[in-house]
Amino acid sequence: MSRTLTAIVAGLLLLTACGGAGGSGASGGAAPGGELTLAVARINATLDPAESLTTSYLRSYGVGESLAKIQADGTVAPELAASIEQTAPDTWTVLLRDGVRFHSGAPVDAEAVRASLERTAAENELAANLLAGLTVTVADPRTLTVRTAGPSPFLDHTLAHYELQIHNVAAYQGRTGPAGPDDADLTGAFRVTGFAPERELTLERNPDWWGPAPGGTGVETITVQQVGDPEARAQIAAAGQADIVDLLPGSAVPELRAAEGLDLVGAPAANTVTVYLNPASPVAPALADQRVRQALAWAVDREEVAEIAGEGLTEPAASWLASNPAFPQADQQGFVRHDPALAARLLDEAGWVLGPDGRRAKDGQPLAFRLQTWGSEGPTGEVLQAQWDALGVTVELSYVDDTLVQQARERGDWDAQTAAFTTLGNVPSLFAVQMGPDGSGNYGRFAIPQVAGLVERANTAPTEQERAAAVLELNALHAEVVPGIPVHPRPQATAVADRVHGFVAHPLQYENLVQPGYTLDG
Repeated sequence: MSRTLTAIVAGLLLLTACGGAGGSGASGGAAPGGELTLAVARINATLDPAESLTTSYLRSYGVGESLAKIQADGTVAPELAASIEQTAPDTWTVLLRDGVRFHSGAPVDAEAVRASLERTAAENELAANLLAGLTVTVADPRTLTVRTAGPSPFLDHTLAHYELQIHNVAAYQGRTGPAGPDDADLTGAFRVTGFAPERELTLERNPDWWGPAPGGTGVETITVQQVGDPEARAQIAAAGQADIVDLLPGSAVPELRAAEGLDLVGAPAANTVTVYLNPASPVAPALADQRVRQALAWAVDREEVAEIAGEGLTEPAASWLASNPAFPQADQQGFVRHDPALAARLLDEAGWVLGPDGRRAKDGQPLAFRLQTWGSEGPTGEVLQAQWDALGVTVELSYVDDTLVQQARERGDWDAQTAAFTTLGNVPSLFAVQMGPDGSGNYGRFAIPQVAGLVERANTAPTEQERAAAVLELNALHAEVVPGIPVHPRPQATAVADRVHGFVAHPLQYENLVQPGYTLDG
């Protein structure tokens, strides 16, 4: 165990003894030259890149790569691919980089890439949604042909998705237990040397990575510690006890902005924190009424939520697509103002009348529902609870681990839950995920017949202007049906030590914490 890691573990015990609120902790100072330390809100639970949500972490720490990658300005650039070109309305040609190898040394050829995509689609529901209708064939050892069921002008965005990381399928077959460091066979600039699920990840530089070697004092080893308590992460950042600390709470922002030895970095996130609603809730049947859902959305004062919950690190999102920088028009769609009078009128029309006790009820039943939040969204839930209370709606708020959120969803025993999906990428496909009948992000299983036609038009219209118009119609439809209430992009304040050079603020920061070009002061 390295000197820095020993110090981090010692700090973990100290923070726990001092009553850190249920989270793990890190301590002991930033690492010496060549070693990078991170204190993060969450570490992956497995090392299998075909399992949902594992891949965003693996990409974030420089372990996994996809064929392409979305850049900080929102454009798409090749990653494992040397080029990705649309050669016909329904056909794309992917040319792989020459000589790329997995961490084990196995070649990353076209057959390996095809097998990786097929396995991911079979194991991962979101990946299956993204790859639906695609046929991937091997043209030669370095070339793949990707055909779609119809025109697909956004396919390069799809291939950049973090769920589609390329891995050596053979390394993950025939296991009798979870994938360990010796099984994790990906392509990134760093490879796994140690792993404790949802606790710690250790990495070392991949000497055979296809990209350029770092100049100066580059990163040779990385230690990532999960620190679940946001206040503990803030303490670690303020004390300079880790080089990079992510998802810092808004309450700590003033102190951290004034702290020496670090920069507080943040870019508007390309995702929208949304309160997803369950029209089939067993205890809140009111959510099946579109007027009720619309009323709840109009009652949200997004400026207040962004200011209080985000400490100025986020902004209101009037519609689901509003966090996508490629569609600035989305800011003018949806719930563009705080309108409690309209919210009250909609509830009155739906029969939920305000009583003398300030509570709304219908046929003797109170208007009430349960709201589950998790991760960094606890403060958002608290502000929303207060705003809906002012409307006469009772909200039972709970802050839980995301596994409990998923379990409640699987049982169907939930009313409202916060989540934030990426809005930057293959936008028609992302809307299909959010609103399609089988979409993995359509948690409430809303049946919206217009979606399929609009998604098809967004993909097949002959001009970019017509395709964009169809995307905006999908966004307006989302605001009309309200499968979820958009609130704001997820705040993403990251503390970066002054000794780290090359960190770039990114709208997808959660998958870009580590870049191979970092250099470090000693």
